[in-house]
Amino acid sequence: QTGPPGVRSNNNEPATAFPVGICMGSTWNPALIEKLGKALGKECRAFGVEVLLGPTMNIIRTPLNGRNFETFSEDPFFSGVMGTAYVKGLQSENVGASVKHFIANNQEINRQSVSAELPERTLREIYLPAYKHVVKEAQPFTFMAAYNRINGIHATEHEYIKNDILRKEFGFTGVLLSDWGGVKSTVPSFNAALDLEMPGPGNYYEKPLRKALKKGAVTKDMVDKAALRMLSFIHNR
Repeated sequence: QTGPPGVRSNNNEPATAFPVGICMGSTWNPALIEKLGKALGKECRAFGVEVLLGPTMNIIRTPLNGRNFETFSEDPFFSGVMGTAYVKGLQSENVGASVKHFIANNQEINRQSVSAELPERTLREIYLPAYKHVVKEAQPFTFMAAYNRINGIHATEHEYIKNDILRKEFGFTGVLLSDWGGVKSTVPSFNAALDLEMPGPGNYYEKPLRKALKKGAVTKDMVDKAALRMLSFIHNR
């Protein structure tokens, strides 16, 4: 668990306030950020936290976004380098990263419903490079889907973005989870390779997913793959 400055104890214990993402980016020092990630990992272990909900890697696109402080930069390449350093440091302590918010969550107004309208070139040149870099270089244990829509489709349901690009093209092998309350459907979300609805117990997975399996709306093979990703992740913890 995390807020932007560090670990949030499950038992409300005092924790270290680390620099936020934009301050990390201001160092221009990936080696230092890897050390910071390692320190975060050690503190997670001390608190019994096994997944840290970060780093935030959204590209800064508007100065009016109230969460710009959480992320590294407006530069896609630089953000990928810094995010990779953070993930490598954190996961060296066997604590899972949760790279977020995938994807195009660059402002907060109506964030549960707003649609980011992205042509393919913009997606490829601005929004995807940082995430591609962190997958190729650090293989985060988890990714967190954004609240917003992309070209009218919720991020949690976006098969092209999450399954075709993130999993198949980039080679992400970890767990895809939702932001808290971000799931809006059962079958479309599951078919888009979303493994885990947060928080639990979920409204759209749980019993609705069992019903969808019985009706043949999702396949046993897909359920097995999602379960295997979860079991592999739990085993690695």
